[in-house]
Parts: sequence; structure tokens; C-alpha cells
Amino acid sequence: MAEDAEQPSLTINTQYVKDHSFENPNAPTIYGAMRTDRPDINVSVEVTPTQLQDQVYEVVLGLKASAKVGETTAFIVELDYAAVISLTPGLSEEARERLVMVEVPRHLFPFARAILADDTRDGGFPPLMMSPIDFGQLYLSRRAQSAEAGAQAQAGDGEAGANGKG
Repeated sequence: MAEDAEQPSLTINTQYVKDHSFENPNAPTIYGAMRTDRPDINVSVEVTPTQLQDQVYEVVLGLKASAKVGETTAFIVELDYAAVISLTPGLSEEARERLVMVEVPRHLFPFARAILADDTRDGGFPPLMMSPIDFGQLYLSRRAQSAEAGAQAQAGDGEAGANGKG
């Protein structure tokens, strides 16, 4: 219970748009197509941390969304929304990783989501209202995928070594 009382400290020093683009390549004809057909929307999310100093990181939340009607692109929007953060010294590696990969993106997401909604609305489409993202689950699933890929790479190396000795 003493662990619960001592919450790791995180300070967001600044947050900003690092990279941003919106493409509406098939305007104005796409608007007519969208009256009769619903667009297929694809969204991807990436969290990229970079250590700047001992306890200082830049964390970039990368959001990409595209919409198509059939094979015709309606829009493509990309946003890298970032923060420079400071962590309390002495955190465990696990606590540091969870703060950087879960808590910071959780804080940045509402701001990034609003930018994407404004972009799509200003592009002549209904605002793209992304559902909340469970960054904790995203972190765990990516960590599991990474561990699985590492295990497969080691198994592959072991097999090559065994075959080489034959």
C-alpha cells in the first residue's frame, strides 16, 4: 500500500504540434460520392519517446487517419502531437516506461483528437471524432508483440546455429 501512496511524478513542460498535414485530393467530387456511400475510415496510432536528458523525454503521439469511398480517397490527415516531459529521478524502469508510453499519450490524446476533428470539419467532412484509446492496453499488446518477435528472432538464430554445426 505504501507504493500506492507514492505516485511517480510527471511534469509536462510543453506540448506542441510537431508535424501536421491534411489532404483532400478528390474535392469537390468526393462530397457527392459521400452522400450515397459511407466512407471506410482507417486510423493508426503510434507513440514514440525520445530521451533528451537524464529525466527529460519528448513523447510524440502520431495519429494518421484516412477515409475512402470505394477506391477513391476522401481525406488523409496526419498529426504528430508532442510533449516534452520531466520525470522524478529514481523511478524504476517499469514506472518510467508506463509514464512515457501510457500516461503522456493519455494526456495528449484529447488535444490531438480535437485537431483532427477540426481538420476534417474544415475539409468539408463530418468531424472525425475518434473514440478514446486505451493506451495501457495498447502498450501491453505492443510489448507482447515485441517480446514475441524477439523470441522468434532468438529461435531463428538458434536454428541457424544448430544447422550450421550439423
